[in-house]
Amino acid sequence: MRQLFRYLVLATTLMGSGAAWAATLTGTVTNGTSNKPAAGDEIVLLILSNDGMNESARVKTDGAGRFVFKVPDSAGSRVVRVIHQGVTYHSIVPADGTRVNVRVYDTAEKVEGISAVMDVQRFEATDETLEIKQLVTMRNDSKPPRTLMNDRPFEIQLPPDAQVQSGLMQFEDGQPLKQRPLTGDQKGQYYFVFPVRPGDTRFAVVYRLPYKGEAVIAPTIRNPYERFVVMLPKSIKFEPKAAGIFQPMPDTTPGSPRTRRRARSRGGSAPRHARAQCCGAGSRAPEAAPTPQRPRRPRPQLSPGGAAASRPPWVSPTRGP
Repeated sequence: MRQLFRYLVLATTLMGSGAAWAATLTGTVTNGTSNKPAAGDEIVLLILSNDGMNESARVKTDGAGRFVFKVPDSAGSRVVRVIHQGVTYHSIVPADGTRVNVRVYDTAEKVEGISAVMDVQRFEATDETLEIKQLVTMRNDSKPPRTLMNDRPFEIQLPPDAQVQSGLMQFEDGQPLKQRPLTGDQKGQYYFVFPVRPGDTRFAVVYRLPYKGEAVIAPTIRNPYERFVVMLPKSIKFEPKAAGIFQPMPDTTPGSPRTRRRARSRGGSAPRHARAQCCGAGSRAPEAAPTPQRPRRPRPQLSPGGAAASRPPWVSPTRGP
């Protein structure tokens, strides 16, 4: 009996000490669409560790959009996840932070003000395969701001014989998420089920095409202001179908011998197709992505040719307002 009593006293003391060590994390969730507190949203506290991201606690916001967590001081890096109308929003809590504010947005199946702002395509070739890494940046500038969420928030058209290898999605500077795009109704059509939140969302697809030294590429330009960038290894010669549509950009990569120049448009319509010829196996595109100018509607053509000393990225400028 006396031994049991001592155990109870020790357990109570440890519990009290643990409570004393706990820190309080408070926060507020604001609906960015209505600029009002987001009441009743579910809040999840995530603890980051070497094992991944683990849920620590779950609460809901009150009528003023506020929430409170008790967090042990020994907890690792923390992330607050807010679930609003089925879409998640995240905010990293600073190491010594005790308060966090999160902005969420109402969802809609159709949202005006979403446009593609850049499409970067990197080409690499072997004797029998042409691999394309395509990165498309979508900007949600809706007013009032809303999140686009439906069955197919982002669709992409690839060549009919494309063999998709992988896919990625990223919102702003957040952690990229791996997701292979789903097959659409038509051949070469793919889509991602990922919300397009206010701000910039990036979608990446890696696919391969059969290759025998020459390939015809027909890029889909989504609007007149979309920047279109082509990145090539030395062994692929680039030549626009219409003169003046593309020019190489200056290479700003430290220590790189390549030369890149900005594109300037000379007017006129842009060609629809791109044609490329690889003059050697195992070629690799430059590692650093350029900072392109805003392009005019580009429809580039890559023409066959011999090996070049250097093949920097090419970009077409956008049509001015």
